[in-house]
Amino acid sequence: MDKDKHIELPIAGAVVTGVEAHPKKPHMYRVTLKLDFGTEPGLETEDNFGETAHENADADERYGDWNSEVDALIVGAQTAKRAKKTDLVQSEESAATWNEATARPLHEETVLTIHEDTLVSRRLLRGRRLTAEEVEVLRQDEQKEEAYRAALLMLERKARTTAELMMALKRKGYAAEVAEACAERLRKMKMLDDSAYAKRFTEQRAVGQRKGRMLIRQELLQRGVDRQDVEQAIGELDGDVEREAALALARKRWPSTKGNDRERQMKLMGMLLRRGFPNSLARMAAQQAAAEAGEARSDGMDEDDFYEDYDLEQ
Repeated sequence: MDKDKHIELPIAGAVVTGVEAHPKKPHMYRVTLKLDFGTEPGLETEDNFGETAHENADADERYGDWNSEVDALIVGAQTAKRAKKTDLVQSEESAATWNEATARPLHEETVLTIHEDTLVSRRLLRGRRLTAEEVEVLRQDEQKEEAYRAALLMLERKARTTAELMMALKRKGYAAEVAEACAERLRKMKMLDDSAYAKRFTEQRAVGQRKGRMLIRQELLQRGVDRQDVEQAIGELDGDVEREAALALARKRWPSTKGNDRERQMKLMGMLLRRGFPNSLARMAAQQAAAEAGEARSDGMDEDDFYEDYDLEQ
């Protein structure tokens, strides 16, 4: 029977067979586990792992007190040399013991990459036996750490809201609970803050892109920012900053707007409304831009000179 077609079995437990420092990731460690699937489904708990507590106590005793154990664990992991040069994360090429009659593995190795804190807190000594539940927790810890590091890289490239970050992590294949745990960790470290994001976003959009509060509000809500954080950021927007943004945009667009003065003002006002400025502010900016243009022409500036003073970019 082809071994590649064996039926997946739930593991009965595992034994820690190796611990080494990760060569490329600081504070990360590779822990090699020898998984035990039992001889038959359902016969794993007492027969195969009934002496787990006794064997773990023996492993602890080899290291003496807890402080010495931690020192020995970290030093040993950092100096460990592996025989293989390639990663063996759940590799099919890792050593396995097979039940030839059923083509099911009885033992198989897997390598988990975990943080130093997990290594120490869970006391992952060589020879320590783990239950199936403990192995699953370690796998979840590995996923959470991978998600956290992926999130840090994304946040280095650009600021994101909590909703945007979680969506990006899910697209990378991380489970919803893993993404949520990652976001919570980042929030506690003040590296993910939707309230601060909303304030920076509001100011940047108003000053840099000359957008009004209504459009900024819509964009923040689309990015998943909580409405309370949005309203707080909009409420703190300086009215003078928004007024100057509207007026600067009106002055820029007036020369390229077609029609008589009234038509041009109406078109300009419509453009400002679409950019998110309040009705009263849009009207004021359009009227002032028209008035300034009329005053400039009455001062003797010919039309060619007038147009050269403005950026005609649409």
